[in-house]
Amino acid sequence: MLKHHISPVSGEYVQSQKLAEKVGFTTSQPLPEVELAENEYFAMLDADGKVQYWPDDTGCAWQVKTRFEKVTAYSKETKEPKQFDDKTLVTDDYTLTQPPHQYVTWSEELGDWQVDTQAKYEAEVQQVTNTRESLYVQIVDRLNNEAKMIRRIEGDEAKAAEYEAQADAAYLQIRADNPWPEVPEA
Repeated sequence: MLKHHISPVSGEYVQSQKLAEKVGFTTSQPLPEVELAENEYFAMLDADGKVQYWPDDTGCAWQVKTRFEKVTAYSKETKEPKQFDDKTLVTDDYTLTQPPHQYVTWSEELGDWQVDTQAKYEAEVQQVTNTRESLYVQIVDRLNNEAKMIRRIEGDEAKAAEYEAQADAAYLQIRADNPWPEVPEA
């Protein structure tokens, strides 16, 4: 007998298949002979609009439903976005909640993203380290090298000391402008 499989979430028609035995979320009611618009689909629902495990035994009928919006969902494992034609089609391994940043993991217990504080801290430390190193090379090292060259070539100790003082001030300013992140609580 030809059975029509429906989504257990939305009741949407999935596929037809010849089956000898009774299977949940299938119906033998023929599909309506109606042409659907691009954003419409058939759904097997009861009078209250709910999906039933045994649709043929619970007074369900085919209804034309409209997809109201395409949605972007995010993989709970990789955080990668994926487009779904309707939010009722989002599978359990995806969530509609966008991860706030890359330093989160999905918590089934909370039903939300949970911050991986250690990974976030380590990334912030690396960012500060990279920024400081870059600025030291661009500013502090150049001023100190200039002071050395002035001392060696020109023999002008006062002028060299001025460059070293500028280097020291730049070093302190770079540290003040780029503080280390706070260590997360254990």
